[in-house]
Amino acid sequence: MDLRSIQFAHDLKLPIQLIYSCVQLLELEVGPNARAESYLKLLERSADQLQSMVRNAMDDGLPEGGAPLRLETRDVIAEARDIVRQCDPYARERGVRLMFRSNGSEFPMAVDVEKLDRILHNLLSNALRFTPAGGRVEVAVELRGDAVDFIVTDDGCGISAERQARIFELGETDGGDGYGLAIVREYARLLGGSVRVDSRPGEGSRFTVRLPARYPAAAMERGKA
Repeated sequence: MDLRSIQFAHDLKLPIQLIYSCVQLLELEVGPNARAESYLKLLERSADQLQSMVRNAMDDGLPEGGAPLRLETRDVIAEARDIVRQCDPYARERGVRLMFRSNGSEFPMAVDVEKLDRILHNLLSNALRFTPAGGRVEVAVELRGDAVDFIVTDDGCGISAERQARIFELGETDGGDGYGLAIVREYARLLGGSVRVDSRPGEGSRFTVRLPARYPAAAMERGKA
């Protein structure tokens, strides 16, 4: 990581701390209000994710071959469901119905939680941006024996076959910053998995990230390094 990037990551620490402070103050102000408390928890979780990203950037940067894995056992169904809840206020603001489903009730597995969260957030961000008001976005977790599929489906504008061929390339964009899907592909690869897209113009898109349900020994050793 270059000096400018390190400085940027360092400068994010103060505004993140201010978010935490505001959350604590608001908790005292709102009292026993279930809806307000749920929004504050989502805000605090977002700050946790930002703090983790900054800490990892400061500790490791992005060395050649990708950032090291930080594996921990986590219920990935609950993790995906929580991210959907976190994004629901944004979906409501856009007038989009956001849904979650899974063919299992829980599934603990070894995973780098930050990378999984970044994958799902990036896919959800794209889906919500390209789905018009009145549309629907669905996040699904499907258990498939030795693999787990994380699927984000929308009924938005869709993607042409020509763009699908390069959509995961760095800098490829249609109104975004050109990083999101490149990060999805890179993180899926680092987690031992893959990503694919199925889409037709005017018929929406379906992104599937398939990760191994159990990590091979090499990945586990890399995660301990």
